[in-house]
Amino acid sequence: MTGFAFVLILISVFLHAGWNFISKAHRPSIAFFFTANAITVIALLPLVLLCKSPWSSLPWQFWGSFAGSVFFEVLYAIGLARAYKRGDISTVYPMVRALPVLSIALLTTVFRIGKTPPAAAYAGFLLVAIGCFIMPQKKLSGLGLRCFLVPAMGPILLAAAGTTGYTIFDKLALKYLSDDSFLTVGGYYWMVELGISLGLLACIPFSKRETAELVKKSINGIHPYLCGIFSCAAYLLVLCAMNHVTNVSYLQAFRQMSLPLGAAMGFVFLHEKITLPKVLGMIVVVLGLILTVL
Repeated sequence: MTGFAFVLILISVFLHAGWNFISKAHRPSIAFFFTANAITVIALLPLVLLCKSPWSSLPWQFWGSFAGSVFFEVLYAIGLARAYKRGDISTVYPMVRALPVLSIALLTTVFRIGKTPPAAAYAGFLLVAIGCFIMPQKKLSGLGLRCFLVPAMGPILLAAAGTTGYTIFDKLALKYLSDDSFLTVGGYYWMVELGISLGLLACIPFSKRETAELVKKSINGIHPYLCGIFSCAAYLLVLCAMNHVTNVSYLQAFRQMSLPLGAAMGFVFLHEKITLPKVLGMIVVVLGLILTVL
């Protein structure tokens, strides 16, 4: 990972923790995330208009990767919305981030996507994932499979699968672009966000309650818009950093710097309980990141 990529990811970390905090604090739903993505489509429109990339000449492999990214992004949004309705941010957030650290490293190695990381990096990935799993626990003595049987586990797994899928497909798609300039990457991300918005719109069960919620969040609340802008900026920086790493697994690991920040926000602003497992888990995550760069 280059120094440039590290700076981009560091800025992205703060933005990512910020939009997760906003979404959890305001009871997110599919309608909430649709509104957030819709404002992103509007915000990114100037980039796609200024972008000179010849989209029509790109090969089918690009469009296949693009479609894969949109599909898994929609799964991620649905899973995250449902998980935040059933659990604390300091529980859901670490677990959603833990599984992709390992799954992305495994899949990129098996399918030879990028340069294979050294053994020390894999050990670091494992520590990061372990730290993520420790953080949501109520006490260290209760660690085991039963501690993961929480009401939010199904949606957590869905969101984690979504993260794994869209990260890999975005990496595959970007290699077909003519350049990695901000305008070109921004144009690609606009298309992804448009696809996500249409996908989420199709998933909204248009009952009277959901319709009323969609109208309310679209007109009366600023929070979905803040969430959309923060989320857009965070992942756009990640996309810009993708061509500056030898393997996308490094990006996924270092994005977990947002975990201590997200947990701290939960402690301070949502008054979530500070526990030994959460503190120990954050320490293990940091140690894993240090080992990854050695």
